[in-house]
Amino acid sequence: MADPGFRPVNVTATRAALWTCGVGEGIASSTDAQHWQVKHHVDSGGALLLGMGFTSDTFGYAYGTSGTVLTTTDGGSTWSPQKFGTDTILQASFADAGHGLIRTQAALSYLNGDGTLHAIHEPADVLQRFPYTASLVALAPEKMAILLSQGPGSEAGFLTTIDGGKTWSFHDPPNTGIASFVRADGSYWASGHEVVDKDKPGGGRGVALAMHSADGLQWQHTANDVHECQAQNCGACTASGCLASDSLIVNFYGATTRSITIPRGSLTSKWAAIDGHICTVGSALNCAATTEAKDTSTPGGPRPTEQVPKPLNAAPSAASVLNCILCGIDPIYVDEKLEGRIPVPVSFTVRADGTVEAVDVKDIASEGLKKKLASQIGQWLFEPPIQNGKPTQVSTNSTLTITVMRSQ
Repeated sequence: MADPGFRPVNVTATRAALWTCGVGEGIASSTDAQHWQVKHHVDSGGALLLGMGFTSDTFGYAYGTSGTVLTTTDGGSTWSPQKFGTDTILQASFADAGHGLIRTQAALSYLNGDGTLHAIHEPADVLQRFPYTASLVALAPEKMAILLSQGPGSEAGFLTTIDGGKTWSFHDPPNTGIASFVRADGSYWASGHEVVDKDKPGGGRGVALAMHSADGLQWQHTANDVHECQAQNCGACTASGCLASDSLIVNFYGATTRSITIPRGSLTSKWAAIDGHICTVGSALNCAATTEAKDTSTPGGPRPTEQVPKPLNAAPSAASVLNCILCGIDPIYVDEKLEGRIPVPVSFTVRADGTVEAVDVKDIASEGLKKKLASQIGQWLFEPPIQNGKPTQVSTNSTLTITVMRSQ
């Protein structure tokens, strides 16, 4: 377990360093996944940073609660704060300090260099049909795109601009299921699966998909080998590659495909890697050594489930001191003995910074499921609770109903 000096919430990487962000506007970096140097931190009253990224070796950004955005133009040595309203920024991607995409619970907006958020309203029917924002990517000041979907694991397409937000168009690639969408090596990259040979006797067949684009409109399939993505499709992608399982990274962005073995254990969908090291964030920051894969014939276990914010048209939460930002669980669990729809009582404490601790999963006759649920709940994030105008810690009890399939 790595200690960056604050509670980590997310992780990313540049070519030479790993970066993590989290509580108290904490930002730290490491070149060896062991020794971390804090680059920015606010001792009291700082925002909870939900994510961060780098567009180049010099420009990076981080975002989180209270409309907070931090940017760097010197490779992360110093960070400058900005405010875009007061709502929590759930997702963001910046091409530079003045151009980018921002998603709050109520709105999907872009920045065109004038310092003002401009809401994306058109095409309105698209946002109604595809209300989930799976991923935001600002490739350049004039080129930005959003992967929209009808729901987790559902039909998805790309809402794109090539003129800095003046006009937007939607492209739904036929016969595809897009699992992940990122910026890598100066291009848009998408992965998932597609159906081919639909016109042949017996119908079509599903194959792994990896494609790239310079503008989000015209897409080209990679010529690199992606057969390792075939078993369950590559997803949970970052600029470091994609997860083909819980023990294998496949990076097909370069001239050839690289396959990297990662240790099984505490992997989540929040991960980043540099040569020789991978770090992942759950309720803590865990890092491990990686190796070039020599044998990928044995399939690994399922990759971790990715969490996405509630849809744009979601009804507001009932009045409560607790307002969840990300509180997902797996749609289906697998167990050796249990099966069916199972109610599970849980209790946990939401700290004044919005993170979760003291998780207790009760009355479930499977230690494996109990451990997995506790781990996932420990990753939940809430708006920092406020009572009487002051930050507060809140303990709560709830009952989750999970779907369990018996393993073969």
